[in-house]
Amino acid sequence: MSWIRAFADLNKSLLLKGLLLLMAFLLGLQMGQSRLQRQWDAEKQTVQVAQAKQEQHVVDVVRVQNQISQEISDDYRKKSSLLSGNAVVAGRVFDQSEVSSDGLSDVSSNSKGVADGSTDIAPAPIRNKAGVLDCYQLRNDATKTTLMLIEIQRWYQRSYDVAR
Repeated sequence: MSWIRAFADLNKSLLLKGLLLLMAFLLGLQMGQSRLQRQWDAEKQTVQVAQAKQEQHVVDVVRVQNQISQEISDDYRKKSSLLSGNAVVAGRVFDQSEVSSDGLSDVSSNSKGVADGSTDIAPAPIRNKAGVLDCYQLRNDATKTTLMLIEIQRWYQRSYDVAR
């Protein structure tokens, strides 16, 4: 061990300088690591805040859309019940008391029938037990369809306004 002691005595200043350099290196490494960790934590927190805001926005949009859908649905049910509560009009398509044939022209004598229709025909309308098309049912179907279309358009417009 005497040679180590002799080497240490001779190179004491060199050993101290090396030790000092090693300590400075380790201190710089520790400071750099803590600085990077702080930056990483700040960036992670920024991302979490942005994610929370986005999630809150999604929740708000869903809540508003559900509210709009509920309002439209309630409005449709209310209007539909008002329409179904109206007095029944004539029970069949052609009612002599409502329509007079005074203003109609005569049918031409050379008419041989109805022209052939296309192969894509519309389904036959629903008829009652007597085989007569029910005006009330036609009117009811038409008003409900129109009401549905109006409510869908209102829902789409309000949802589009909320999403923007």
